[in-house]
Amino acid sequence: MEAHAMRDAATAADRSGDLVTGDGRRPEVAIVGGSPAGALVASVLCQQFGCTTTTMQSGEAVLALLRSDAAVDLVVMDLAVPDMEGMVAVQMIRALGRRNNLPVVALTSEGNSLGGSLAGAAGFAAAILKPYSPRELHAAMAAALRQQAASALVS
Repeated sequence: MEAHAMRDAATAADRSGDLVTGDGRRPEVAIVGGSPAGALVASVLCQQFGCTTTTMQSGEAVLALLRSDAAVDLVVMDLAVPDMEGMVAVQMIRALGRRNNLPVVALTSEGNSLGGSLAGAAGFAAAILKPYSPRELHAAMAAALRQQAASALVS
């Protein structure tokens, strides 16, 4: 899609509140929850933002999904997943080759907070402190999708 068409799609989505990918599609979001309730909340919010969601409860499950040919545009990961550290999971995602620039938004607790520059250095597109508002999650996801679209134009 040409740059002006991508910009037009993004502008229309901004007015509606729905998130879109760089090429104007509804984002496919993989949600990795630390708890079933937390995953459900993130999933419902993402659906309200116009996304299609796939929810899982472990880092290994999201890695398996990403190793497949499943369409995933963004990962929202609670760093409290039971089977692996969030920092390890994002590094493993980065090592997947074709998925190495996939945006990952971290949901983190007070004791595990990542500041903006630290989150970026760790490989996350953004980090949000729990409890978070729908507006915070939307803003982080929108910024991550815009950043991915901009880097796709450069490559």
